Amino acid sequence: MSSQTGHSHLTEAACVLLGAGSIDQPFTAFTGDHMFRRTKVCSAVLVAFGGTLALGAAPAFGQQTLDRVEITGSSIKRIDVEGSLPVQTVTREDIERSGVTSTEQLLQSITAASSAGGTANATGAGASTYGLATISLHGLGEERTLVLVNGRRLAIFANPSVAAVNVNVIPLAAIERVEVVKDGASGVYGSDAIAGVVNFILKKDYQGLELNVSTGTPTRDGGGQNHGVSVVGGLGNLQKDRYSVTFSASLEKDFPLFAKDRKFAATGNQFPYIVSGATGQGNIEGAYTPGTGIPTEVPPGSGNFVETGSRQPGFGNSPGTGYGNPLAAADNCESINMFLNPTPSNKGAPYCTFDSNTFVGLLPKRDLINLTANGVVKVSDAVELFGDVLFSKSKVTQRFQPSPVRRQFLTSDAEFGKQGVDPILLIRPSNPNYQIAADYLNANGCGSIVGQPLGVTARVFDFGLRTSEDENEQTRLVVGSRGTLFGLDYEVAAAHNESKTSGTVPDGYFSQVAYARVINDPNSDWNPWSLTQSAAFNAALAAAGAKYTGGTLEAKSTADGIDGKISGELGKLGGGTVQYAVGAAYREEKLKTTPSAALGTGDIAGLGGATAPVDVKRKVASIFGELLLPISKTLEGSLAVRGDKYSVIGDSMNYKAALSWRPNQTFLVRGSVGTSFRAPSLIDLYTPETIGTSEQFDDPGTGQTDLQVNAKNGGKSDLKPEKSQQETIGIVFQPTPNFSAAVDLFNVRVKDYIQTPSAQLIVSRFRAGDPAYAGLVTLAPNGDVDLIDQKLSNTGGSTVRGLDVDLRYSENVADGKFSARLFGTYMLKFDETTPSGAISHRVGTIVDPAGNPVSGADNGGVVLRWKHALTGTYSTGAWAFTATQNFASGYEAGRNAIDNDRNFIPSFSTYDANITYTGIKNLRLAIGARNLFDKNPPGVFTPVSNQFQGGYDITQYDPRGRFVYVAAGYKFW
Repeated sequence: MSSQTGHSHLTEAACVLLGAGSIDQPFTAFTGDHMFRRTKVCSAVLVAFGGTLALGAAPAFGQQTLDRVEITGSSIKRIDVEGSLPVQTVTREDIERSGVTSTEQLLQSITAASSAGGTANATGAGASTYGLATISLHGLGEERTLVLVNGRRLAIFANPSVAAVNVNVIPLAAIERVEVVKDGASGVYGSDAIAGVVNFILKKDYQGLELNVSTGTPTRDGGGQNHGVSVVGGLGNLQKDRYSVTFSASLEKDFPLFAKDRKFAATGNQFPYIVSGATGQGNIEGAYTPGTGIPTEVPPGSGNFVETGSRQPGFGNSPGTGYGNPLAAADNCESINMFLNPTPSNKGAPYCTFDSNTFVGLLPKRDLINLTANGVVKVSDAVELFGDVLFSKSKVTQRFQPSPVRRQFLTSDAEFGKQGVDPILLIRPSNPNYQIAADYLNANGCGSIVGQPLGVTARVFDFGLRTSEDENEQTRLVVGSRGTLFGLDYEVAAAHNESKTSGTVPDGYFSQVAYARVINDPNSDWNPWSLTQSAAFNAALAAAGAKYTGGTLEAKSTADGIDGKISGELGKLGGGTVQYAVGAAYREEKLKTTPSAALGTGDIAGLGGATAPVDVKRKVASIFGELLLPISKTLEGSLAVRGDKYSVIGDSMNYKAALSWRPNQTFLVRGSVGTSFRAPSLIDLYTPETIGTSEQFDDPGTGQTDLQVNAKNGGKSDLKPEKSQQETIGIVFQPTPNFSAAVDLFNVRVKDYIQTPSAQLIVSRFRAGDPAYAGLVTLAPNGDVDLIDQKLSNTGGSTVRGLDVDLRYSENVADGKFSARLFGTYMLKFDETTPSGAISHRVGTIVDPAGNPVSGADNGGVVLRWKHALTGTYSTGAWAFTATQNFASGYEAGRNAIDNDRNFIPSFSTYDANITYTGIKNLRLAIGARNLFDKNPPGVFTPVSNQFQGGYDITQYDPRGRFVYVAAGYKFW
């Protein structure tokens, strides 16, 4: 049987069963003796049956041809409609009516995308994200969500911490649609697809030239504005001219927004329940005997220099265990940008702490330029040459609070030992300001330490707010050939992917050892109880070169590879022709990170511990195959198998099997089972161990809050791959031409998680006596937490279960048409298992019943019980009116510090509106608003991870509030 005959026979048999009527535009076609009308469910069944998937000629329907395209989640071309896998498509029209201003915001509108496990620009303050923005499907994490562009991988973001694609390098203006597979897909794509796949399809086959401009601003004072301009053009018609070229260029600019400009974020304090207890200025830690000033290497030749000075009895390891602050006793903390902590130290002394919110940037400044091009040349009727190019360059500028300094933070800086400087900030009796401390200590019964050098904490405003400028470049080049050879369809391509990061700090950073040397000088007149220092002290800082401006990190990630596949027909079954695809791929991944000399020492405050360079690579070889099996006229099966061989971690074999069943004309049932995996990345395997400062945490053992201590970080060369098993079952139901519903149940089980446990989780489990955490915490002699081991490890796993819902309705109303669509995700279970076997139930909470953070809360997001986007559009003539409700269910966020009551964040809705006008030839105008009613975020948020932006949940709320925008597009030809 020829391909065309086989197709015609199968599509006839399938669609005769379907009847007529559709929410899509129907058409009439003839096949054999039957006339039928294509409906949405008919389209779904055409995909479910194998006949329309043949790789020979497409089926003929009268004078019309259904184009075959490759749907994300399969290597075999099919008609672009509902199929056996749950695929959500976001169209260009959806993007334009949403009012989003970046690709990151676009992905946040997908209900299957979870704040848990993802990274947004808003989380950059204090987190050293280098401008990274990622997506996490179903809360399983950014590393477990595979991101593709035109069906192929991008290089991972070049950075020393996260192995994920930066979605903001993908130009919003060039996106034609986004296809989201909400199911594991390692059987087709290999590693990283445990949670699913997000495939960005860029514009192609475009003819003409179109210019688009947009601008938007919050209606509240402050920053947060956005401007954008883009041009899209194309030449040639592939069928007529035998070539087609499409190109795009775009500029995006985001203006920064600071917490001081939003009342709900301007403070991290909600007295008496939440107190922002970060390290403040001028708190007296205790008496300290300075060292000799001569470096002591123990043992000789080891490179380990020990502290020669010593703490005296009663020395406090944190502000909450020290001797207090003279300004606190006078209720004058505000004079140094601090506030009086309402709870005295364990010595009964009042002290000052720091509310960082006022100094934090909520949204960064961002400048982005993107260039894309793709083209096809038809060499002959059987051969096409194709290629695509993507270039993106972004610059992200973050500003946030000055660095804290106290003895504990300095002990991990090896430069102190090498240079013979005591790792502490001292005020000596010879200092003219020492009398302030002496009077205070004598008045408060602590005169026993008067006359000795005193260790004092600082929040260093001398060099301004910390400012980072990170430039990122993403480049991709793909060239290939496709067509028909020996009666088989083939495609082969080579790709070069590259991501480069260049980090700089223009303000706010300083050498810790140089700063301490100036302060510890016996002739120093440093005044820790004032923000104004003497001219002599400032001159000494300048002479010591304490301020640091310059580079931080140069990083480069590359992935070069080649892939090829062939596909065709393989016999017949009861429902039609069996189709297959087989192929192979090879790629080489490289990662090189080059820290600046300053970053390499670990001596620059606020940049973390000493960072060693990395220069590693590995090779990956893969083979894969796929079958589509039309078992009968109502039942179709598919099977995909893939084997991957890594030069470092070994082999992995994964599969995906799916069935779709069409018992009647309104009903489709689909289901799948399979396995997936995530190979440890080069970052996971080879990041050197460093000692830096942890994120903030509360210590249930001492009752201290908002602590930061030394923490070990780094990779491990013996990490195992993560492995998962997943199942889905769903229905597509269209009882009337105007309504359809798709509901899919997913279940995923992951083991051997590769993750960095949060400081809060480690300390909480350690204090609870969990043996799996016994070796991860080191205590100081007084019982305070002194050091945390946060290195990557294979820790436990998770079971994730939920429902993805897609409801659609349309109706002709008056002189127009009304359509509505609801996308929603309902999470039934997200249970994460710790290494010791304890289970954290994560759905709808970031804390356990005792109020301790659940496992995984360190990623800064919550697994919501229910999240949906409900959109309605009324179109009449040249006008289209769109309204959207964005809904997120409530969750538990912690316990109040005073009465231990549970703290719940209520459910939350915002509404967006868009009006589009196309009544002028070639011109498209739009005006709209996001968060139309300017709703504030609900309640207060109790942070459990590295979120310096307090007062609201940064993962769920856009701090711009109401954001209004206008956009225009004009097509010149």
